[in-house]
Formats: sequence, C-alpha cells, structure tokens
Amino acid sequence: MKLHLVASQPGLVRLEATDEITLLDFQGPANPLDAYLGPAGYTGTVLLSLAGSYYIDSSGIGWLIQCHAAFQKAGGQLIVHSIAPMVNHCFRVLGIHGLLHVAQDEAAALKLAATSVPQTA
Repeated sequence: MKLHLVASQPGLVRLEATDEITLLDFQGPANPLDAYLGPAGYTGTVLLSLAGSYYIDSSGIGWLIQCHAAFQKAGGQLIVHSIAPMVNHCFRVLGIHGLLHVAQDEAAALKLAATSVPQTA
C-alpha cells in the first residue's frame, strides 16, 4: 500500500491509498497513518480513499478496524470512501460496512464528516 496526502486542513486530512493492502504493509511498529497525522491526528477526521487499492487481505481489514477504534478512542473519525469493486466485495462479504464509517465517494464522505459527531468509545 502507498498512502498519498490529497489535502490537509485543521481537523480534516484527506488521504488516498493505492496498490494492494496486505500484511507486508504492517511489518514495522508504526501505523502507516502516523506519518500523515502526527501526535494529535486521531482526534480529527480522516477521509481515506480506497479507489486505487484493488486488493485487501485480512491484515488490511484488521488495520482499518484498529484505526477506526483508535479514532473513536481519541474522539476523531475515519471515513473510508470510493472503495474499489473487489475490495468493496470483500467488505460486503465480511460485513465491514457495519463496522466502519463508509461512504460511496468523496462528496458523500465530506457530507458524512460534516454531519457526524465523533464519539469516544
């Protein structure tokens, strides 16, 4: 997986993931998001586009769930959007849409971010 910063403003970071999201992306101790968020990054909102990620394995799914929990704990939110068809199929089979904040596209993700009030778990 490669993460690319699309835009950043106070309280809102927009990222795009490309390539496969697999176990190989999580070999080190650091979360790949940390480089883009900084120490207080989990208190804000991150919109993560998965349009360029055509494959995700169980490690990638686990990473998204862990990130979602970290955002909730810190009072922020992670919203994934623009999910590639094969990844979206995996999400549907595993019931991920009920676990994460998921939006159809970036416009819907921005709307969700504006109307959602992050909750601490």
